[in-house]
Amino acid sequence: MTVESRFRLVPMRPRDPDEEGRTASTLELFFDLVFVVAVSIAAVSLHHALADGHVLEGILNYGIVFFGIWWA
Repeated sequence: MTVESRFRLVPMRPRDPDEEGRTASTLELFFDLVFVVAVSIAAVSLHHALADGHVLEGILNYGIVFFGIWWA
């Protein structure tokens, strides 16, 4: 028994970019929404750090968090 048949996994196939009437899937839209919310929360944190006068610390923290979000 192979791993594929045991777990009934089917490889994902990419969508055809030339497909007529192609729209974003619900999962793609959800990922975009989560990304926007995560970046906005990081930006609010940066704003508070800059307002408190912690410029270097705020920019460094924002850069680290943004890189983690972007990497995902």
